[in-house]
Amino acid sequence: MTYVIHQNRVSLRSLKTADFASQETLCFSATVLRDGHPIAEARNDGHGGCTVLRPLKRNHAQLAEAEAFARTLPPVIVEHDEDPSGNLTIDVTLEFLVDHLASQMHADRKIRAAFKRQFANEVLYVRDDQLLYLKGVPLKTVTDRSALFAWLRANHKSDITILAELPLEEAFLLWKRYMLEDGRS
Repeated sequence: MTYVIHQNRVSLRSLKTADFASQETLCFSATVLRDGHPIAEARNDGHGGCTVLRPLKRNHAQLAEAEAFARTLPPVIVEHDEDPSGNLTIDVTLEFLVDHLASQMHADRKIRAAFKRQFANEVLYVRDDQLLYLKGVPLKTVTDRSALFAWLRANHKSDITILAELPLEEAFLLWKRYMLEDGRS
């Protein structure tokens, strides 16, 4: 079930998750922000129940405005796995939006952690539209990276992109593109 809700008024900060306690839903707690201002605390115990939204410091009016905003968002349409002819339409509520944001943030953290582990432990490069790595050469132990990268280029005699030479965010986006494309996530 992959979908994106396009909006920039409601966000989360201080997301804490507990994978070990997540059974039917993500077990989490977070602060809900509306236009960058904290308005509520969100909690889900991970057992399939509702996410509880509790206003902060008498922010009942701001929480009600955030709920009203969420209801103005277009419904989410999800293809039903068992019945391809029938789609599931879900009206967006603040609770649904908060759950969605928490899941997105959690997934992003996991994929960034996987990238950081692989980036530190392998010399990653792209050649012929494939993400490859040097076996047995952990990047963090290489003292003369420029010599290694020059050797790598000379050995392949083709255009290659070495991720360690890119800015970190650019390397992450390139890595993510190939990892998600290959279905390895």
